[in-house]
Amino acid sequence: MKIFVLTIISIVFISMADHAGKYPINEFNSPVNREIKLSGTFGELRSNHFHAGLDIKSSNGASGDPVYAAKEGYISRIRVEEFGYGNALYVEHPNGFTTLYAHLDRFAPEIEAYVKSEQYKAESFELDIMPDPSLFPVHHTQQIGNMGNTGYSYGPHLHFEIRHTQGQIPVNPLHFGYKVADQKSPVVQQLIAYEFDESGKVIQSKVLQPKSIGGGKYGFDAPIEVASARVSFAVRAYDTQDGASNQNGIYSIQCKVDEDPSFAFTFDEIPFEQGRYLNAHIDYRRKLYENKYFHRCHPLEGNKLPIYYTGVDKGMIFLNAEQPRAVRLDVADFNGNVSTLSFEVIRDMSIVPKAPVMPAYKIMANPEEVCILSQPGIQVVWPKGSFYEKTPINIEVIPSEGLGCFSPHFSLSPTDIPVHYFFDVNIEGLSVPEPLREKAFIARCDPSGSIVNCGATWVGNNLSTGVRQLGTYTIMVDTIAPYISTLHFGPKMTGWSRMAFKISDNFPIKDKGRDLIYDAWVDGQWVLMSLDGKNSVLTHTFDGRIPPGEHTLVLKVTDDRGNEAVLEKTFTL
Repeated sequence: MKIFVLTIISIVFISMADHAGKYPINEFNSPVNREIKLSGTFGELRSNHFHAGLDIKSSNGASGDPVYAAKEGYISRIRVEEFGYGNALYVEHPNGFTTLYAHLDRFAPEIEAYVKSEQYKAESFELDIMPDPSLFPVHHTQQIGNMGNTGYSYGPHLHFEIRHTQGQIPVNPLHFGYKVADQKSPVVQQLIAYEFDESGKVIQSKVLQPKSIGGGKYGFDAPIEVASARVSFAVRAYDTQDGASNQNGIYSIQCKVDEDPSFAFTFDEIPFEQGRYLNAHIDYRRKLYENKYFHRCHPLEGNKLPIYYTGVDKGMIFLNAEQPRAVRLDVADFNGNVSTLSFEVIRDMSIVPKAPVMPAYKIMANPEEVCILSQPGIQVVWPKGSFYEKTPINIEVIPSEGLGCFSPHFSLSPTDIPVHYFFDVNIEGLSVPEPLREKAFIARCDPSGSIVNCGATWVGNNLSTGVRQLGTYTIMVDTIAPYISTLHFGPKMTGWSRMAFKISDNFPIKDKGRDLIYDAWVDGQWVLMSLDGKNSVLTHTFDGRIPPGEHTLVLKVTDDRGNEAVLEKTFTL
């Protein structure tokens, strides 16, 4: 393995040297019986989280490739989810690590039979069980399942993780000696230059397009001119591997200013509980408005990720008018391929700095403090650590007569800043009639006109819930039952392999709202319905539990506010 970081970054930087001897090399076999090609890398930037493993491509673009245990051990956990990892297996190994195999199309037959038995015992499609260690011992290269597309997956692949068993902290699997053919250096797409005032607040920023010089070198035709005395940068980049066109994530960025280390990070280990700090790692507004991921080269105050070297000035570059500063950004993949963006930045005193504009605000939220906004009709409480930088929060109260609402609209702004933790929204609900109290929920009204059910519970005369984004909130009621439509069903299904239905509701669910609950019975006996969360399709596969003959199916679906839809049909097998 090429340890690129050791060759270009000072020993004080985060580097793979910190992990020498920490990860056993070549103890784990490949979970697939062929060359590994990737559609996703460890640390890759995803919505609200970093990718925690490797996405290994299907051999033929379809589900079904066999998946093998990477080392001897035992199956310590089995999960079946509508979203998330879908069908997933965890194998605990004697060397202190656990491997995870997710989005499986199906488990090995003996595991599949056990899972179905447990689903019928629990009368639940979703499962999260930890079998006795003696139940499913595995040896290395034993087939444990087949590659698939279950859960939150949009193409057949294997999501493969290696974690420390203690604490379940994901580790970059490439540290364990897996070989992925890659002789291509990353592609540097864009650079953002941020200008700060004396207090450290961004007063303006601009996106710059570097020019490829060849050989992994990038630059600009002229120095970057700024008005401020403080600047920092963010980089947009991706990596590809040999024989695959996927734009995957990079492994590291290191920044030097006048050849002195200024900032660096590597994607080696990222605890799950810190994954949401991705929203501090990136330029959140660029992601929100342009769907572009930029890696910041300066950590925000509230960013607690342990992946950075920040130097004396925490990635901030100080300028004077006398001389330019030479900046070098090295973007690397795990195999040691490097792309370098080099340029000068200079302060031009003839450019008038942009005057900072402070918007109207009700309270100033600080990263290290609990924040409370309280006024007639509403109270909002943000836990300590909810914000990544000082943020002015404003509220506007908008009457909502005639809109089917039972409170004013409370608009919390700015809506384009990330919030780390769930925060409490409590709205006075005295206007909700007693017969409708159990149907009331807190709604987020998006600018597009869509309404999201964020759930709610009554606390005295206040309706309360937890949410994770600023926006416009009000009280609404839901008295409409979910919808059930028939996709694959008939009165005579002799010889059929399955029956299928689509379920939906009038309001999408977010935050603390509860997803649809569903159950089905045939002749009064509970039967397993598998839900594909991506398309809301319920499927029952005929497996012999329902004998030949005439039967009655009852399917019940219940939404977040207790509204029920019941479908009853007869059929013959």
